[in-house]
Amino acid sequence: MIKLIIFDWDDVITIGAKEGYFACYRKAINSVGIYLTPEEEYRRILLKWGKIYKEEVKSLLIEHPELVKKATKIYEKVFWGDTFINNLKIISGTNKLLLRLKKKYLLAISTGNEAKMIKEKIMPKFKIPDVFSELISSCDIENQKKTKPHPYMLEVIMSNLKVLPEETILVGDAIGDVIMAKNAKVTPIVVLTGQLNKQKAQELGVKYIVNNVTEIEQILKKI
Repeated sequence: MIKLIIFDWDDVITIGAKEGYFACYRKAINSVGIYLTPEEEYRRILLKWGKIYKEEVKSLLIEHPELVKKATKIYEKVFWGDTFINNLKIISGTNKLLLRLKKKYLLAISTGNEAKMIKEKIMPKFKIPDVFSELISSCDIENQKKTKPHPYMLEVIMSNLKVLPEETILVGDAIGDVIMAKNAKVTPIVVLTGQLNKQKAQELGVKYIVNNVTEIEQILKKI
């Protein structure tokens, strides 16, 4: 029986995050005089997808390590401005879904986004109810080897809430989410509002795939 639902945040609860991050990274590297083709920019960002933003900036500026510190500071300023959050949207029905789920399950967040960004800017903007018993961000993990796809974040949440892997599902949108879930022996549900398409999710062996987060209740009935 499922007791705990852990959500990735970006492109699951709010969508448009990928575009928001890309815009922030682009402004950061362009501000220090570096311009990559869209294809190369995309490739380098995905290499470190799910890792802390400092690792992403290093990947983008791998030939220019002397520019990393300056670009990182610019990224932080841009991210905490309007560039990221103005790219975000929320699917109609998401907030009502969370309130319904809270009556039946423990809810938690495992994310690569900043906890402060989620709590202080995104949730208020979209009036997202604070129904989450745990929120763990890879930005707060000292050992970055324990971020996605390492199972550490899921294991911490399950331990804190005293729930077993077979009683837990992870709702995510990216390859790292699926691998993290499998590494933690947790059942993944993939939403098609982010990185993965249906074919790639099936190739990863994902059984449960939905168009967006508002459709997960039909899956929960089957598990």
